Amino acid sequence: MHVLHTMVDAVRPSGLVLDLQVIRPNPVVEIDGRVVCDIRGGRLFAQADAAVAAIDALIRTGELVEQGVDDHDVRKHYATGRDLVADFATKERRLPTEAMPMLEAHDTPCVVRERCRLRQLMVSDARARPS
Repeated sequence: MHVLHTMVDAVRPSGLVLDLQVIRPNPVVEIDGRVVCDIRGGRLFAQADAAVAAIDALIRTGELVEQGVDDHDVRKHYATGRDLVADFATKERRLPTEAMPMLEAHDTPCVVRERCRLRQLMVSDARARPS
């Protein structure tokens, strides 16, 4: 929460803050437009839920004002399944073990698709007034 307050304090009153969050359901891997597996987002969602709660608390106290919300898909493209597997080797999120052989053998493009929410927030003018 300290980092969030520091960030909001750095923005002038009426200034904008963009909040990009991952949202449920779990991200999926698609090949030829077909979902072949999901990527379990447990730990990522726990971190995202905490960040959302912190932003929501600032909205409730009037320090931030939510001006708009856009839910959309974000897609990351990979040349092959091997490239996807290599990219996830260093991430906290893990591909399902049972999908690994199929993905590593796949020589055509694949995509990771996940739901995201972009919120436009305004720093309240009330923050600038002394209490």
